[in-house]
Amino acid sequence: MQRPAVHVGLHLVLIAPSATALRKMLAICDAYASSYCMNFNAEKSKCVVVLPSCRRSLASLSSECAFNMGGMHIETVSSYCHFGHIISSSLGDKQDILSRRYAFIGQVNGVLCYFRKLPSSVNARLFASYCTSFYACFMRFVLQCPR
Repeated sequence: MQRPAVHVGLHLVLIAPSATALRKMLAICDAYASSYCMNFNAEKSKCVVVLPSCRRSLASLSSECAFNMGGMHIETVSSYCHFGHIISSSLGDKQDILSRRYAFIGQVNGVLCYFRKLPSSVNARLFASYCTSFYACFMRFVLQCPR
């Protein structure tokens, strides 16, 4: 009697030094999934190819690499948002910093908009509670950006 497949909402990150190594790891994942009646969702999976700066000229060739999981093709992208942080193929953090900055500005605008009639001391407490969950580690980027 065959057991039904289990669908698990698992966030898995595989890091490999080469395409061959990644294919081997994906084969291991497929074997594991089939032995435990699990499915990995290749449609939700993405592949970001990161090359050293001395080999960035080969980036166009990396898009021709095909990776499969469970018999389905995994899309290759230049950047991907994972747990709220943007991982890019250039290993730069500019996109991630901009994303965090815009999220922070949105939180501040939300507090100022919804609680505009409250005293400034209450707004300061709300700001500290709702807008500084990252302890203002990216506040310096907001303040340094030209307007």
